[in-house]
Amino acid sequence: MTRLEEVILKEQRLRALMSQRGLEAVWIRKQPNFSWCTGGGLNMVGIATEMGVTSLVLTRTGRHLIASNIEAGRMLKEEGLGDLGFQLVEQPWHEENDPGLVKKVAGSLARVGTDAPVGDCQNVEGDLRKLRFSLTENEIERYRFLGERLSRTVEKVALGVRPGDAECEIAGRIAPELWKDRIDPTGFQVAADERAYTFRHPIPTTRLVKRYVMVCVNARYKGLITTITRLVHLGKPDPALLAQYAANLEIENRMIAATRFGVAASVPFGVGLAAYKELGFEKEWTLHHQGGAMGYYARDIKVTSATTEPVAENQAYCWNPSISGTKTEDGFVVTPQGPVMITQPVIFPRIVSQAAGMTIARPGLLVLD
Repeated sequence: MTRLEEVILKEQRLRALMSQRGLEAVWIRKQPNFSWCTGGGLNMVGIATEMGVTSLVLTRTGRHLIASNIEAGRMLKEEGLGDLGFQLVEQPWHEENDPGLVKKVAGSLARVGTDAPVGDCQNVEGDLRKLRFSLTENEIERYRFLGERLSRTVEKVALGVRPGDAECEIAGRIAPELWKDRIDPTGFQVAADERAYTFRHPIPTTRLVKRYVMVCVNARYKGLITTITRLVHLGKPDPALLAQYAANLEIENRMIAATRFGVAASVPFGVGLAAYKELGFEKEWTLHHQGGAMGYYARDIKVTSATTEPVAENQAYCWNPSISGTKTEDGFVVTPQGPVMITQPVIFPRIVSQAAGMTIARPGLLVLD
C-alpha cells in the first residue's frame, strides 16, 4: 500500500461518516487526526500540543489544506501534501481566519463536522476516534518500526544504569537516541528504589538510583504512540521481587491472549482482574488503570469492567498491570492470527510464556552485577 492509497482509504472512511451524519465537509484540526488522515504527516511545531498549526478540510469532492504563509511551503514539500493531492488554501499569518476559509471551501451554508468544536460545527471527535481504530498495513509497519527502535533504545540505556544515576538523567539518555529516528519521547516515568513501590505515575526526579529502577516511556512516530516499561535491579534481587515480577508478567500475558477481535474490551480486563486475585494481588488493580486501546493517543480507551467497545481488527492495545513495586507493559496489534507485538525484548532476557494456547516472548527483569 502506498501512502496515497492509505490516504484514499482514510478519505473513504471520512466520506462514509459524512453521509451518516449529513455533513458536507469534515474539518480536521488536531495533530493526531492530521497524522492519521495524511498517512503520518505532522502539522505541529511544538511537540507537546494536541492542536495543529494547519488543518485539513475534506469535502465530498476534494481534500484541502488550510495553512498560513509560514507553514504552507513545508506542508506541501516536506510533509508531502502536494503529492497527496491536497489543494492549498493559504492565508497571511497576520490575517488568519480559518473558519472563514472553511466556509469558502465547503460553502457558506454547508454542515461541517470538526474534531475541535468551534462555532456551529458539529463535534465528530468521537466518530473519528472509532475510524482510527482499525490500522492499515502501513500503520502496522510504522508501529513495528517504532516498537523496535523504542525497545532497543530503552533496553540499551537500561544496560548502562549504575548506582548514583539520577532518574531524570536516565530519561535524558533515552531522548537523544529516539530523536535519531525522529521519534518524539512524549512521556517519561522513572522510579528509583522506593519510588517504584510508592507512586504509580513516578515522573522523573533528581532522585539517585541505589539498587532498583523502573523505566517507562511513551514515544510517538508519525503520529502513532506506543508505551513500554522495563525494570532493572543492580545486584542480586530478593526472590520475592522476582516472584512478584513473574506474577505481574503472567497477568499481562493473560490479558494479551484474551484480547481478540470482536470481543468487548471488558473481557480481557476481567481476565486480568481474575489473574490478580488468583495470584494473590486482588486489590492491586484498584491502584492504577490497566491500560487499553492506543493509536494516535497513548490510550484511546482506558478500559474498565463497564467498557462495551468491541476490540477492532488490527487495533493497537497495551495493557499495563502493576503491583506495588513492579509493572509490565508492551504494546501489540490485535490481528486475526494473534497478537503482533509492537515492543518486545531486544536486549533484555526473554521469557517465553504460554497463555491461552499462545506463545508470547516477554522481557525479564534485568539483573546487573
